[in-house]
Amino acid sequence: MNGLAHEGNRMKKLVAAVTVAGVLAAGGSAAWAAQPDGSGGSGASGGGAAQQGRRGHGARLALQTAATTIGISPEDLSTQIRGGKTVAAVAGEHNVDPAGVVNAVVTALTQRIDQAAAEGKIDADRAAKAKEKVPNLANRFVNETKSKRTGAGRRHRVLGEALNTAAKEIGVSEDALKQALKDGKSIAQVAKEHDKSAADVVDAIVKKATSAIDQAVKDGKLDSKKADEIKQKLPDRVKKLVNRERQGGSSPTPTT
Repeated sequence: MNGLAHEGNRMKKLVAAVTVAGVLAAGGSAAWAAQPDGSGGSGASGGGAAQQGRRGHGARLALQTAATTIGISPEDLSTQIRGGKTVAAVAGEHNVDPAGVVNAVVTALTQRIDQAAAEGKIDADRAAKAKEKVPNLANRFVNETKSKRTGAGRRHRVLGEALNTAAKEIGVSEDALKQALKDGKSIAQVAKEHDKSAADVVDAIVKKATSAIDQAVKDGKLDSKKADEIKQKLPDRVKKLVNRERQGGSSPTPTT
């Protein structure tokens, strides 16, 4: 994995809660349904296509379960979700309690996790951890609107904004910064080469990310409590992002 890829992974952690705010249907359920089925057992090393297939099965299971509980077809539910409705709203229109839909999805996904454990695809510890997350994720699946972007697309966009912010603060082009990261340098090193303070770069990215978080709250994609938790962790995570480097095949280490 090159330096730019490491920055991407770091930024994914930084904005995970923001980008998950619009989780729903194919985008959202695929992401969390992968946990019960993913990366375990004899087929775990089969690569992206196999993993994506497992995610698709999980997404379909959640969608089909919700549709069946509401009393409509998965296609109809999918169409209404794409139109901007929540699963809860669709359920209400059919006189179905959204809580019942959440419970049904939880049951279906829990059974899928148990099946994966029984088939040796995941161990018992991972299965237990996955099942702990299911209720909250199912609740978000039912009660939150579908984002116009997939999780990966949103992460890519936010990473791009962070790199763009860093490049502007340093005084270089975004392409030049990306190339430096690919070459193994940290953002902090690039800043130093241009007589800029790494701390100023950190502050600029934090300010940009904070603005994005506040906008997510304003748009109803993130609750204020979660936003406060994210913003509290921002400075430390951005500092690690800016100071992280990777040279050759060695493990990434922070610059001083």
